[in-house]
Amino acid sequence: MEDKKKILIVEDEAINAMYLGVLLKNNGFESTGTAATGESAIASVEKNCPDLILMDITLRNSMDGISAATILRKKYIFPIIFISGYDDKETLSRIHSINNTWKLSKPIVETTLISLIFEILKH
Repeated sequence: MEDKKKILIVEDEAINAMYLGVLLKNNGFESTGTAATGESAIASVEKNCPDLILMDITLRNSMDGISAATILRKKYIFPIIFISGYDDKETLSRIHSINNTWKLSKPIVETTLISLIFEILKH
């Protein structure tokens, strides 16, 4: 039996993080946990080595999700799906400057998110 793919949820809104965790579990994925800050996301990746990250852009503290992803990308190559309501040119440019990333807009369409995860991970 194939191991479940591990996904880290980086989301500063607890209710959204919980929702994503349930959604992942119901579709055969394992959450390695949640992080509400860029700093805690980096620490969690170093500890749990996920197969993919769901990354909100707006996070607590001073580091946003794109900055955290930029730091992580220097050491890791796993895919990152950014989830955000921001679609402005500057945000999209920052996202596109990081390899192996995708962006979904909030509110999340469950089937779109799960289909994207399956496609990326070839689950």
